Amino acid sequence: MRIRSIATATLLVAVALSAAACSSDESSGTTTTTTSTTSTTEAPIGGSVLPPVVLSPEETSATVKVGTVVTFNLGEPGEGRFVATSADPAVFKVENEGKNEGTYTTNAGGVAVAPGTSEVSVQFFGSTNGVGAPTNFTITVE
Repeated sequence: MRIRSIATATLLVAVALSAAACSSDESSGTTTTTTSTTSTTEAPIGGSVLPPVVLSPEETSATVKVGTVVTFNLGEPGEGRFVATSADPAVFKVENEGKNEGTYTTNAGGVAVAPGTSEVSVQFFGSTNGVGAPTNFTITVE
């Protein structure tokens, strides 16, 4: 009799946990089941986030992990902009250019997306200074 009570209690707990993982939207008549997974390339919710890596003309190479944001600090662009170009976007994907946004300035940069090595060229384009010589960076992604 005691074994049957323990089995029944265990079954009730399992059913309660299963019900807690589902939510119901009565207005649409649908049920949603939530599951949680963690990928090695994404930070889990509430987990640690990789710090960004900031490179300058004095430091032109870095070894980073997949998911790391890399920015290129080449100074104040004034009325111009800094444009980054990745030789291998499958390894390092450029996501933004460096420019003056009025009340703040952004740096050119991107994210490491897959293991490998990519050369990244950052070049200044400006209305008063014309085109500047590119600064080349080497990004190795592990």
